[in-house]
Amino acid sequence: MKICLGTVIYKQAVDFLPDLLKSVDNQTDKDFDLLIVNDNYKKDELISAGVLNENGAIADIAPSISGQIRFVDLEPMHCSIASTRINMIRAAKEMGYDLLIVSDADDTFASTRVDRYRKTYEIDKTYAFYYNELVTDTGETVLEDMPEVVDSARIISQSNFIGMSIAAINLNLIDDAFIDSLSEGDCPVFDWYFYTRLLMDVGAGHLVTGAATIYRIHENNQVGTTHDVQQEYSVKLTHYKNLAKRYPYFGHLYDDLKALDINKIDTSQSHKGYWWSNIIMEDSYEI
Repeated sequence: MKICLGTVIYKQAVDFLPDLLKSVDNQTDKDFDLLIVNDNYKKDELISAGVLNENGAIADIAPSISGQIRFVDLEPMHCSIASTRINMIRAAKEMGYDLLIVSDADDTFASTRVDRYRKTYEIDKTYAFYYNELVTDTGETVLEDMPEVVDSARIISQSNFIGMSIAAINLNLIDDAFIDSLSEGDCPVFDWYFYTRLLMDVGAGHLVTGAATIYRIHENNQVGTTHDVQQEYSVKLTHYKNLAKRYPYFGHLYDDLKALDINKIDTSQSHKGYWWSNIIMEDSYEI
């Protein structure tokens, strides 16, 4: 079984890089590779950040792990948020990994994260993805009432609790054609699009306990704790429009959302524990 922990690094998050690498190095399970995808660092900046040594080779940034450090350089491609993640998934698939555990560059995670994912995957390899808890640095739960299994896209159709930094992808269940098709979801909420596509086309997801991601909320983190109804309305219109290219169900949601008067939206029924949960519509459509 080949596991890699993958992350996309970008220089806007350079201050968080040491903490991320410390989380990697602190894993109790050492038998995994680290896949680093460079979004926009230049070579001299990577040297300054300690990712490369003076000769341009990968530095010893996670000395305790027994696996390799793999590096994919996207600079100077200036990729979108979606494109960087698609490139990470594609690279991990081409390198022959079974499981890609993902972490955002500005987050950290429990020392048992790789260990818990390995054990859960080995018990049942039929899930398309796996996901873990999200907590603050004080241990407060960010996403409440996460189910043990997600087996329908309807569960995350109007609010979401699955993001790249709290999940892992079973690469054996997706192919190149699926990865190529993900470019249709090139938008700021790619994570939501991606896991919806997995649920629609590939299979279910399973919760992994004891593997928490530690969420760092800051001004550049788009979802954060925002409760901006106008922003959510705009995000969801784009999200549904992208998915409606393939699935009529999301076309219905798009039409219903577009018909709403957002000035009259009642947010009292929001699922406050999930992202994008202020606007919840009635849904009786077949998925």
